[in-house]
This record gives sequence, structure tokens and C-alpha cells, in this order.
Amino acid sequence: MEMTDQYKDAYLREAKQYLETMNNSLIKLEKAPGDLTLFGPMLHACHTYKSISGIARHFMTSTLCHGIEDVLVSIKKKKLKVNACASLIFECFDVLEANLKAVSQDKEEQDTSKLIKKLQAIASSHEPRTTNHEPLSTIQDSPGAVNEPAMLEKIQSIEVKVERLDLLMRLSEELLINKLGLDRIKEDLKNPELSNAIDTLSRLVSELQFNIMQSRTVPLNFVFNRFPRFVRDLAEHEKKQISFEMDGGDIELDRSIVEAMNEPMVHLVRNAIDHGIEIPKEREKMKKPPQAVLSLSAKRTRGFAVIEISDDGKGIDWQEIEKKTSKPTLISSHPTREDLVNVLFSGVSTTKEVTQLSGRGFGLNIVKKRVESLGGSVKVESQPLKGTKFILEIPLTLAVFKVLFVNVYTKSYAIPLANVERLIHVKKQDIKGMMNYEAIVFEGEDIPITRLNDLFRLPRLDLSSQPIVIVRKDEERFGLAVDDLGQTQEIVLKPLRLAKEGKYFTGCTILGSGEVSLVLDVANLILSKRKNLSHKS
Repeated sequence: MEMTDQYKDAYLREAKQYLETMNNSLIKLEKAPGDLTLFGPMLHACHTYKSISGIARHFMTSTLCHGIEDVLVSIKKKKLKVNACASLIFECFDVLEANLKAVSQDKEEQDTSKLIKKLQAIASSHEPRTTNHEPLSTIQDSPGAVNEPAMLEKIQSIEVKVERLDLLMRLSEELLINKLGLDRIKEDLKNPELSNAIDTLSRLVSELQFNIMQSRTVPLNFVFNRFPRFVRDLAEHEKKQISFEMDGGDIELDRSIVEAMNEPMVHLVRNAIDHGIEIPKEREKMKKPPQAVLSLSAKRTRGFAVIEISDDGKGIDWQEIEKKTSKPTLISSHPTREDLVNVLFSGVSTTKEVTQLSGRGFGLNIVKKRVESLGGSVKVESQPLKGTKFILEIPLTLAVFKVLFVNVYTKSYAIPLANVERLIHVKKQDIKGMMNYEAIVFEGEDIPITRLNDLFRLPRLDLSSQPIVIVRKDEERFGLAVDDLGQTQEIVLKPLRLAKEGKYFTGCTILGSGEVSLVLDVANLILSKRKNLSHKS
């Protein structure tokens, strides 16, 4: 199995660090053989180097690391002397370095069998040996020759502190804001030379932002790869048999999003194992295979990543959810499935006892809050006796994204372009006044509309043709009536510190004029409209 370039680079970067630690530690150990504190970093580096090489299927390197590890343990236990083994170990380090170079060039590793036999012999004999061992021709040209440092290879990658990447991102955001100001000046002055210069600057700022954002992205596997062991341990603890499947871990997201998604996924996987999946005897009674299937997958769609956690367990007992709730305000006398889903995420638990894994009902509430704080959404699909699927939709990045600007009276608002389906104009007489709301007919469907003037308590303008933005969240469509449609452009999303009706906004952005424009939270707008309609009906 060949490694992708991405994982090969990660392997080479880590391996070089471990090899450097091993070299430096052995140099210090030669000078201070009795300093046992030097063994910790060296043994840790050697053991981890062995592990990652085995995973990457570089078995010559992995086996050589194992032999080095055995000798180091013998030295630590004072069964061997450092000075009797140091030259042999350094020779092994040289071969490890040569193998790293071979891997970087997609060549075969060197045969390490001769060195491994020497290491095994010296580790098993527990006798001090002289340093007159047979040198490998690839490492030394003649006995007693000193190896000169190899020519410095071209540096392909370097480590950069996350704080520095965050600083670069903030600086690029400030560049974008200032560029928007220049765009406004360009439109006012109409100077061809200035316009060309600003257009060139716009292109360079966009390229800069793209590359900085790319440098901040990491694959979801950084989180996904923690789960096979996690699932195995929990399944054993709960005495359940689980086949765990993963897919889509190569999808890359902004580092901050990947980090933030770790906790929600842990809660959902734990919830599936503790509440959803049955023990083998129960599954056999229901004529299911004794081994359950738990799946964690990801895919990309329209500027979002969709993460799904599904199981083939007993499903959610919606009647039990309705019985358990002690908050009558959460559900009506005739609750819909949507009402019960809201109850499920509000912190209500259906389990009969609090276990070490779960039971207090906090998990799903944490999941919902964390995902929505990222500008995402959570859905749940469940069928009795067949299983449950949680669907998390999250943006690929938090910093820069495209919006449509709209004007409402004298104020400007931004709507995320990922939620915009169509822009239309309708005549006043085509807006139907229903009993409790207004609606338009679009593509044969009645679509409720909300006038942002009314929502934000701004005066209405007398318009003969009403601009309406059709927005969509999942399968639900909704109309936003505005006074005027503006341009689409990239913006820098800033956290919202203070605003009236704050639940309707996901953040704000600074315009080129220096003014602040609020960014609408389409998911909450639709949810609010839906609640109003259900209460009035």
C-alpha cells in the first residue's frame, strides 16, 4: 500500500524529528553514561519511529528500530555499556537516515538484516563488545574513516506554529477589508490606471488568502483515526460486538473546525454504543447479526462538509422521549417529530440509569451547541429497530466566505451565498396574505416569506416590485423580502459582540466604507418562522 504524498510528507517529517532526538540523546549519553533521564526521550522516539514505520509498511526500518530499542533497554538496565555499543547504534542511525532519503525518492529501503543480527547478538549476549564490527559499505568507505555530513537536502516542508498561521490569517483579513475600501474608491473615481492596479491587488489578495487557508487545513483523519481504538475499548466495556467503518477522512477542513468537531463526534459515537447498539443476545432475538455496524463518514457538498454517524441498533424511541420530558413548553399537546427532535437535543435523557459512559442527557445538547456555534446544523434520522443516523453539516472554513448583500431601508445585511437558491422580483399583488403569514407561489410551491423590515423594526418602502431572496436550509425553502439586492463578494466573518435580535445573526463583517454589516443566520431565521407558524396555527 503506497502512501499518498500528504501522508508520506507527514511520515518523513515525524521520522526526521525522532531520528534527530535519538542522535542527540545518544551523543549526550556517551558523555554522561549514568544519566538515566536521557533514556526517556530516546526510547520514546525509537518506539514511536518503529510504530509509524510499521504503519507505513517500511518494515526494514521498523525492524531495525526494534533492534535498537532492545539494545537501549539493555544499556538502561546496565547489562551493556554505552561506549561498547555507541558506534553500532550510530551506524544504525545512518542507515535509518539513508532509508528516509530512499522513501522521499520513492526508492526501496536498504537491507538492514546484517545490522539487525549484530544488534540481536549484542543485546542477547549482555557482554561488552569492542567497536570493531563490520562497517556497511554504503555508510563507510574504509575502516576508521569518519563520515562527513551529507549534503543538505532541499527543504521540502517546515513546521510553522499555529499562532503564526493565525496571525497571517488575521493580516490577510485586514488586507481584504482594505481592498474592499479601494474597490469603493475605484467605482467613485473611474480612473483606468487605478482600476487596473486595484484589480491586480484583488487577485493577489485572493491568492494570498487561498494559500493561507490551504496551509491551515488538515484532513478529518486527524480526528477519525482516534476512533477505531475508542470504539474497540467502549465495545469491550459494554460487552457488545461492533464492526466499525470509516470513510471520507481525507476531506480537509480548517484546523480550528477539525479541532472543534472532535467533541461532538465523541459524544455521538459514545451515544451510539451506549444507547443505540444492542448486546449480541438482544440482536439475535430481533434476528439481527450479533455484530453491529457503526459507521463514521464524511463528504463535501456546496461549501460544506457533511459528517454522518450511523448505527444499525434499536433506533430512537420517540414515545419514550415524549414521556420523559418534564418541560411542557418544549412540546405541544400534539408534538410533531420535529418537536421531539428539539426535545432530544435539549438535554432530555431516556436511559434508566447514569453509567460511566452517558445517561445525564448532556451529550446531544453539547453536540447541537457546538455545531451551531460553527455555523452548522444537526439532523437526526431514526427508524425503530433499524438504527439511527446523525448528520452534521459544517462549513469548510470559518474565516472567509461569499455572501449576497441586501439593503433594508438604510441598512445593509449579508446572506451566506451557500444558502441562497434564487433571486426574484414579484409584484405586490402576487404576495398572498394568508391567515397568519404572507407567502408567494414559486415553482408551484407556496413559500412563506418574512419581511426583514418588519423583523428588524425598520420602516417599509412602497415598492411596486418586491425583491425576494429564496433561501434554503436542507430541504426547507423560505423567502426573505428586502428593499434592494446588492452584490455578491467575499467577506471576513467577525464574531458578533452585541446586536439586537442577536439570534438572527451568525456574525458581522466590516465593509470597505468602514461600516459594519450583520450576517444573517439562515438556519435560525427558518426555525423562528417555522415556530411562529406552528404556534399561530
